[in-house]
This record gives sequence, structure tokens and C-alpha cells, in this order.
Amino acid sequence: MSMRCPRCQGFMITTQLRELWSSDVIDGWRCLLCGENIDPVIEGNRTGHSPPVQNRARVPGAPTARYIKGRLKHEHR
Repeated sequence: MSMRCPRCQGFMITTQLRELWSSDVIDGWRCLLCGENIDPVIEGNRTGHSPPVQNRARVPGAPTARYIKGRLKHEHR
């Protein structure tokens, strides 16, 4: 079974990844095109969260919120 990269749709191969703060080695996937690494922890974190919201860009004239002396104040620009 071949796995496709979620970033570039390239071909992924199995690999062994080393943990940064221990000598543990875990099995994961690496994309041959873009180098994306995926292991069970990364996959779990990605599937456990909502997808990013695309329509949250600020537009000129839209109200903004900022903290002044510990209180939230809305202001218009």
C-alpha cells in the first residue's frame, strides 16, 4: 500500500525517526518530494484539531480588539 503526502501528494516511504530528547526510534513516513515527516504523534495531533479557518483576515475599517489596562476594548479604525 502506498501513502501519499498530505502536503504535496508525493510518494511517501517508511523511515525511522529519532526522538530529540531520548534515544528512542519510532517508525514514520517521509515524503520523497518535499521531505515531510509524519509519525503517529504528528498524525494524532493533526486529526485531533479543527482545520484552520480561512476567512479570519482583517479588512481595512474592521473593528479590532485590544487590551488596555487589563480590560478588553473594541475600537474602530
